[in-house]
Amino acid sequence: MSRGRRLEIPRHVEAKLGRRVARRELCHEPADRPRGAGDSIEAHRSARWFDKRAAQLGIPTADARARDVALRDDVPPAGAATDEHTRAEAAAIWNTACARCHGVTGRLDGPVARFDPPPRAWGGLGPKMGFLFGGDRMRAGIYKTISEGGPTRNGQPSPMPAWGAFLAREQMWALVRHIEAL
Repeated sequence: MSRGRRLEIPRHVEAKLGRRVARRELCHEPADRPRGAGDSIEAHRSARWFDKRAAQLGIPTADARARDVALRDDVPPAGAATDEHTRAEAAAIWNTACARCHGVTGRLDGPVARFDPPPRAWGGLGPKMGFLFGGDRMRAGIYKTISEGGPTRNGQPSPMPAWGAFLAREQMWALVRHIEAL
């Protein structure tokens, strides 16, 4: 993978993060980025996910979409996002999209984007305790941030993009489980 290869970023993300900082920091993949299932986040668009997921489950694509629509936004699905396919998908999405800002291990390690305030670090004792004591409420909060983007602070939009129109609900819940496992 070449160092300056441009990522395909969805329009809603570009609209939210079209500032020079986002262009410079989010549009180029680091040379040492771990290889995921795809070379671009485009490989994980929800439309492609539904076809892939339907084939994995042996069901029609329409049924895969219906399963996804049935997932709630405020409560993690029991047993969903935990099979080998969703775990692999979450890891690939993390390595393709999330690691540039949060670091490969989630601890702001490696060549990560620089923001003020910095992105959330995962994997330490604080998040582990949050998952233990906050449980599903913490998971739902992380899901909401993945889906809707980071909160506006002091009138400034968050550099955390909203992925809800880009990823399927099952993919976002799988990312929550991936973050929990960091």
